[in-house]
Amino acid sequence: MKSRIASRYLLGAVAALIAVAAWACGSDPETVIVKETVVVEVEKQVQVEVEKEVQVTVEVEVEKVVEVEKEVIVEVMVEKEEVAPTATPEPAMMELPDTESPAGTLVMIPEGVAPGVGINRSQAPESLMYWGVSEQLFRPNDDGTLVGPWLAESWEVSPDGSQATVTLRSGVQFHGGWGELTAHDFVWSLNDTNAVTTPESIHGQAGDFAAFMDEAEATDDRTVVLNFNAPEPRWTTLLFNQAGDAFGVFSKKAYDEMGADWMRENVIGTGPYMVEEWRQSDSATLIAQDTHWDKTAEVATLRLIDVPETVARISALRSGGADWAVLPVREIGPLTRDGFKSVTTGRQSGVPLQMAGNYWESTQVKTGEPTAPVTFVHDIPWIGNPFKPNDGNNPDGIDDMEQARLVRWAIAMSIDRDLVNESLYGNNANPYYVGMFHIIDTDWDDKWKIPYDPAMANEYLDKAGYPRDEDGKRFDMPIYGFTSRIEFTEIADAAAGFINQLGIETSVIKIAYSIIRPSLVGRTNTTPSIQWCRSDLWKPYDWVTGEEETSLTRGGFGCHIEIPFILDTVQKVAAETDPAKRKEYNVALADYLWEQQLKIGIVALPFVSAYNPNAIEDWPMRPGPQAPYTSPELIVPAR
Repeated sequence: MKSRIASRYLLGAVAALIAVAAWACGSDPETVIVKETVVVEVEKQVQVEVEKEVQVTVEVEVEKVVEVEKEVIVEVMVEKEEVAPTATPEPAMMELPDTESPAGTLVMIPEGVAPGVGINRSQAPESLMYWGVSEQLFRPNDDGTLVGPWLAESWEVSPDGSQATVTLRSGVQFHGGWGELTAHDFVWSLNDTNAVTTPESIHGQAGDFAAFMDEAEATDDRTVVLNFNAPEPRWTTLLFNQAGDAFGVFSKKAYDEMGADWMRENVIGTGPYMVEEWRQSDSATLIAQDTHWDKTAEVATLRLIDVPETVARISALRSGGADWAVLPVREIGPLTRDGFKSVTTGRQSGVPLQMAGNYWESTQVKTGEPTAPVTFVHDIPWIGNPFKPNDGNNPDGIDDMEQARLVRWAIAMSIDRDLVNESLYGNNANPYYVGMFHIIDTDWDDKWKIPYDPAMANEYLDKAGYPRDEDGKRFDMPIYGFTSRIEFTEIADAAAGFINQLGIETSVIKIAYSIIRPSLVGRTNTTPSIQWCRSDLWKPYDWVTGEEETSLTRGGFGCHIEIPFILDTVQKVAAETDPAKRKEYNVALADYLWEQQLKIGIVALPFVSAYNPNAIEDWPMRPGPQAPYTSPELIVPAR
């Protein structure tokens, strides 16, 4: 078949023949361009030997020698033999390693080995619950719903929501012969956690309980009375649940007899595993109880080891030195292709571009004092000023709030989320569109998706009154990429690459979060930031969400914005006892955030782990919005 060939030549006729040979093996025809002074003499029949010893005859119709001093085009007509394509072989799957663990033992690499203290005031970690050492009132059901009985046998809430009465199940035994769990043990453990009743508590949830709980009471050995000082509909799903944060339930008898110092060194729980040894930031050894009231574990010993480096974690898995490991989501694809298995509780966190500086509340909700925002001193394109909607640079018919909204929407439409997911995470993440709301939830609505549409993004910027100058630039916009997580900096780089195409000159400032935190506490930051907040963790749509995006958390961390609509939603959801109504409020919040683009979602990163099926046949973890892993007693060892 006849075709035209074109290729740029710098070395004259020799390079031309090489190019023709390459084309005969399958490259596209192009026009030959000769750039230097050369004399091209081509005979009518030329045989060229190419890869796989295919002979290709080149027929050339030339009337004369072409002498060139400048770039010219030499047209060459050739006839090419058809060459059957050769498939690229798939890389061979590696053989899974045999486990090096002794029989009845699994070597596990969690995200870290936290302090193993056995008293809540001294920061007993939630990981004791996740590892089956301690237990809570509730845990997820097998059908995925988050509230099922665990230590609680039954419960009821007073009509006004100010009190809950819980009946504990009987027959639950503490480790080490410390006797049966009673309501007195549970109440002591809770009050020891709560900063209201134990001000010296440094437990991670000391402040969370203080925000809505007064002192708990035990009216008899099996009855717990929880006294609420503020509405908190998440008490069954977040703070007294294996799926959430919670606290350790420990033996009051052990505390009374042995004292606080002994409790710091000894963990006395009720779970299917008990602590044999625990060394912070090093290792822990958990031993299965011979019998357990709920589920006796099939694996006798769990050996937890702290391995900070991802490369070392992967190496341990691939060599058989570890049987399970928590890993960044990007590493899961290659491992599963090689036969390793992945598992997750469903926990994931969205990574948004927080459009900082939009502090729209006029008064602090807790004090009633004016907020006195300082982020409106200068007119900044992505910050809308509700207190001065006409600032002199708005196009006709567009106030400052609409002008900034158009800018934020342009930025949102400029980012190709699927490409970010594919390039950075091998399609193991999820696209994230609207901050606080995740596509994995059954209540997600595709109407909240953000299209990748650079053309429309440019139209929005023109409409907002930010045309390109003669160099193609519209304005500057830095981005913070906090170095506390590699994902923050790499996603910041990716986002900046897209946004720059709009003429928004975007530079990534890679800096420690601790340096910027004072501006988040003081509500003065105006630099958009790649960072997740508590609201960006996946959670059911009927949960309270968005406290950190309001003045409710003034005096502490704030998530770059303060928005009256979010505050109103938080307050309504917290006071509502009907889950369906709470969900309705939050769906309206999703509509609002989609419209305003104050938290521009990019990707949502699952918290995942991988295991060697030569060691673990299955691990059906229970779901957990906060819990990175749960229920090791459900591990089925490989036979």
